[in-house]
Amino acid sequence: MHHFLDDFGYPATLTYDPAVYQQRVAKHVLIFPFWQGKLLFTRHRLRGIELPGGKVEPGETSIAAAIRETFEETGAVLDAIERIGQYTVGNDMVKDIYVARVLSLQEQAIGTDVEGAIWFDEIPENVKGQSPFSRYLYDDVYPYTLTRLSEHPFTSSPKKES
Repeated sequence: MHHFLDDFGYPATLTYDPAVYQQRVAKHVLIFPFWQGKLLFTRHRLRGIELPGGKVEPGETSIAAAIRETFEETGAVLDAIERIGQYTVGNDMVKDIYVARVLSLQEQAIGTDVEGAIWFDEIPENVKGQSPFSRYLYDDVYPYTLTRLSEHPFTSSPKKES
């Protein structure tokens, strides 16, 4: 388990151990969706570029929230998703981390606070303190998870059949 302070100064913990994260119920989600080998971000109207994520609605599972939030914030339809970790902030926020493979992109996201999907030719790694990225990407969760996902099968472009 990794302990750190988030960019707002709150104590946080990060784990990729299923024995730990399967014991806690998350009320928030963070998704690392990959489309054609590129990491898909969303552009929040106020905060800037960030990963899709948000709250688990009443009666909704964490995985259902991850699928819904990814679609609402990027227009992405997923064909695979996997919970890979979890982090906590302070004493009460628990957030599940997912990696997903995008099947297709709709033309426009439907979330009210977002301007839609954005991606880069190369996945940005060092975003801490960098405008136009959201402060939510400045803490240890983003770089640690990117490293963790470097060999995950969802992160590469699908192989073309011959």
